[in-house]
Amino acid sequence: MAILSVPNSATLHQLRRFVDQPRLFRAERGPAVLEFHPQWAHMEPLALAAIAAWGKWWRRQGKEITVKNLSNHLRYAARMRLFDHLGVHYHPAQVEHEEAGRFLPITQVSRREEVGPVIGDVSALLHLDDDPESLAAVQYCVSELLRNVLEHSGSEDGAFVCAHRYTESEPHRVSIAVADCGQGIATHLGHTHKEALESDATALDLAMRPGITGARPGPYGTTDNAGAGLFITRCIAKGTGGYFGLVSGAAAFRQRRSRSNEDEITLYPDPLEDPRHDMYNLASGWHGTVVAMEIRTDRIADYGGFFQWIFKQIPSRKTKGKINFT
Repeated sequence: MAILSVPNSATLHQLRRFVDQPRLFRAERGPAVLEFHPQWAHMEPLALAAIAAWGKWWRRQGKEITVKNLSNHLRYAARMRLFDHLGVHYHPAQVEHEEAGRFLPITQVSRREEVGPVIGDVSALLHLDDDPESLAAVQYCVSELLRNVLEHSGSEDGAFVCAHRYTESEPHRVSIAVADCGQGIATHLGHTHKEALESDATALDLAMRPGITGARPGPYGTTDNAGAGLFITRCIAKGTGGYFGLVSGAAAFRQRRSRSNEDEITLYPDPLEDPRHDMYNLASGWHGTVVAMEIRTDRIADYGGFFQWIFKQIPSRKTKGKINFT
């Protein structure tokens, strides 16, 4: 049977542990099994969006989602509407004085017309109305990542997106994730860049470089710029010191956070030249694409200037080297 086993900490820091599983899409008899840790489940948007896409894909194949260790420690997942997307009945015990949410719950987006309302919800749901610079960055990233999926994934279910603003611990940040179970990056890029078919790791590398796909984007995203977004969103995450993760096929890329004492941050047009990256080969692979990122909200004082600085670094495909950000 297909099994997705959720570790007790399913975060960008633990990216490989979450996605490197041998039976995610194994076609066998029986249900698709989602297994949680019996006592603790710390899940960030990366895991939530991916689980929703995975569950919807299996339900489309006619399989029921069976959940193991379904108990009160999954209240957060329920508030993020995970079980609604899985078709699983779950009503945890109510907790008095539960903290008000600062999150965009898991939302399925299947058409371009649905992107606008999601972007409109970001300010109120993440409580970013008092931080217009961070709001602009978050809205751009959500918009661009969703448009990429709708333009390129070929997924019958579209994209699953969610986000959470973390202010109770350092660093203050917004974590965003978009997941689909479509054709994957290698297949999409392989139509125009044959080298993308060499391996999923090569395809991920190409997809995150400037000038490989798409047109140059405007600061708030447009309907015709899908494809440039992975480079820009990677730069936004890196420029603010946050994680960036990309999973497709049998490869996963992770850009680590900057060090706390790092005053100058360097951007690399080729992500594999960044010394603070990891590229993993996966046991089974992900049918489609998962992208997740962090935006450090305390690092954006002038989003317009920050974006335009990144925009100026989009060179020709032949450009190599590094770009300093201070």
